[in-house]
Amino acid sequence: MFKPHVLRRSFSLFRRAPTSAAVRSAAHDGHPAIRVQRVRIRQRLFTKARLAGTLVVAVGAWTVLDWLDEEVEDEQEIARPVRRVQPPHIPQEGASDRGGEREVTDEEEKEYDNGDDDDDNDDEDGEEEEEEDDSLIFFPTGFSRPRPRRFYKGSDPEWQTFARLAPDRQRLDKIRGELVSMVRDLATKNPRFGMLLGSIDAKKGHIWIEIKFPDGPPLEYERPGIELTEDLTLRKTTRTVHELHHKKLANILMPTNTLTSVLYDMKRRTLASWESLCNYTGLSESSHSQDVVKKLFVTPATSDHPIQTPVAPNAPALPSPTGTEKQAAPPSPANPALDKLGLSLPDPKQVPTMDLSYFRHTLRRNKKPMAIEPPRGTFIVSGLIEIIGDRAKMTLDVTSLYDPSIGKYVMLQARVRSMTQYKQKPRGGP
Repeated sequence: MFKPHVLRRSFSLFRRAPTSAAVRSAAHDGHPAIRVQRVRIRQRLFTKARLAGTLVVAVGAWTVLDWLDEEVEDEQEIARPVRRVQPPHIPQEGASDRGGEREVTDEEEKEYDNGDDDDDNDDEDGEEEEEEDDSLIFFPTGFSRPRPRRFYKGSDPEWQTFARLAPDRQRLDKIRGELVSMVRDLATKNPRFGMLLGSIDAKKGHIWIEIKFPDGPPLEYERPGIELTEDLTLRKTTRTVHELHHKKLANILMPTNTLTSVLYDMKRRTLASWESLCNYTGLSESSHSQDVVKKLFVTPATSDHPIQTPVAPNAPALPSPTGTEKQAAPPSPANPALDKLGLSLPDPKQVPTMDLSYFRHTLRRNKKPMAIEPPRGTFIVSGLIEIIGDRAKMTLDVTSLYDPSIGKYVMLQARVRSMTQYKQKPRGGP
């Protein structure tokens, strides 16, 4: 009579009966207590139905991609109307007695040729208009990839320009002088160089400049995809991608510099932990390792037991504030959700953290500039340029690109190779 009513409802995946409705239904039937029992059925991850569905989808996707990869062999050929060339009208005055026939002059032959050339040009223009991009939407199907590398031929205008410029020593010396004067002028106008070097003399210093002509145009990149044409047909095609965008995306997907910095930090912490373990077990008692461990793990000067001042022997002992603080501190409330799941989070104070200063230092040291290949028609001018000041001297590693068609430098990169001060003080002290 007093047995609680057990409500077992039908199984449903999408709709759950509200608890209030179940309570009202049990009270209407005369049951004083109710216990709602829910059952969760866990299915296996790999079942026959899922394996069959995965196989069907994979085969269908492979079939569609294979169909898109096939080249269209049957192309529709547009029949061009045959155009007959009619002979020009010959006036009756120039006709001979041989039945109104005469020989065609050279001027008339030129008129025939010009007319044929105009017709050919019109046909070529029509073909170029048909070959224009008539796509509506482009769907990329993968990441960008490099195209096969090409090299300059002897008939290319860029290579012919390089061949004319290489034996011209005066022109090459002028190009080197422009680079040296430009770099030293920029260093003179930069206040940071003035703080390090002092007054800069733009006419002094050694130089070493090399000129290198590339073997071919820069490497091009493309992105495969499927495009929808104006005829509402799908075809496989590629789109050109800029070199800078390709390398930025590759750096984001594979951050080699960041991973290397994290690896160095983990290695450093592992070695420090090993040194600490060796010192604790007595395997290694060198003072150098202890100094290294102390430098790696520098903690603030706080202790659980505060320093107590000496008191008189008859003075009553004061209770330590540490015990009262520990007793007064309420325990941190636990998370009920984690308690139900049986999980526990580690103490944030005990979790090992990364040394951000060392990480930034390693990241800055391993950072390399993004290598950009010279554009088409340009060549590389690189070398060492020395800048002389009244307090120190500096050597710069310079890389630039020169375009002979416009006679100017299109890119300039410089980094400090070395710096030497004239008056160097001992760092260890007097």
